[in-house]
Amino acid sequence: MTIDDSDLHSALMKLQKIKAQARLVAILSGLLPAACAWFPGMQPANPLIGTWSTPDHNQVTFQPDAVVVTPDKGQPATMSQADCNGVYKLVYGRMGTVPLEQAFATQADLQGKLRQLLLQPDYPVADVTCDRGGTTYLLLDDRQMIAIYRDAGVGGIEHLSRL
Repeated sequence: MTIDDSDLHSALMKLQKIKAQARLVAILSGLLPAACAWFPGMQPANPLIGTWSTPDHNQVTFQPDAVVVTPDKGQPATMSQADCNGVYKLVYGRMGTVPLEQAFATQADLQGKLRQLLLQPDYPVADVTCDRGGTTYLLLDDRQMIAIYRDAGVGGIEHLSRL
């Protein structure tokens, strides 16, 4: 079998085309993470979004821009500025545990409970401010959350589980 110049030329052209396609794939693969950052709709899902229940069967539903509270055997109510004397704020993020453990200096029992529960340096949170008080919801794991209530320097804690 003999290979003439036209066959060799054709094979070289195919090889160059394959190399060019491979370079393009490599370049595009390198750009993909940066491209994802440009599109706000491609943000990771918020792990707190969903419905959570207290041991007393009260429910708290976190939505991207709202909190809906449903008392056991009651009607759901979306929290708003009207419910909170004009002061309502919902912020999702991460929070360090040290400030929380130190926030209730006059409540040694609450500080002790927080030290026992909060083993990581920070957690995903939803922080809700309502009037002069508020609640910080900390996601302990996929199924458990705690709510740390604060009002006029006094705090409380409640466990919630995902529905």
